[in-house]
Order: sequence, then structure tokens, then C-alpha cells
Amino acid sequence: MVTLITALFLFGCDRTYTVEEFKNDEKLTDEYQKKCQNGEIDGDSLNCQNSRKAVVVRNKVSNASWN
Repeated sequence: MVTLITALFLFGCDRTYTVEEFKNDEKLTDEYQKKCQNGEIDGDSLNCQNSRKAVVVRNKVSNASWN
């Protein structure tokens, strides 16, 4: 019984990505941004927060290069 519950927990939950992982993987960031915007994932989830932070960081770096 415990094994079944553990398996459901492990396979039923999305992995939580860090801001750094999102920052380094634009495709992953875009994927999660779409999921967060269309309601597939709760917009307040950690992955949505981290993907938004990665976009902000990426934009700051991009804008800094123009100065």
C-alpha cells in the first residue's frame, strides 16, 4: 500500500524547476509560461513563479547589453 501511494506521488507530481534551470532552457521556460497562462498549471505554483523570474532575469541581462 505504501509503495502504491509513493508511486502515485512521484509520478503524479510535476518536477519543480529552479529559476536557473528555466533561465538556461528557453524552450522549457516557454512551455511552462504557456501552461501557466492557459490554466493547465496553477499560476501561483512554484514552477510558474520560477519561470516568470527567469524571464525577468533574462530580460534584465538582455537589456543591460544595450547600455
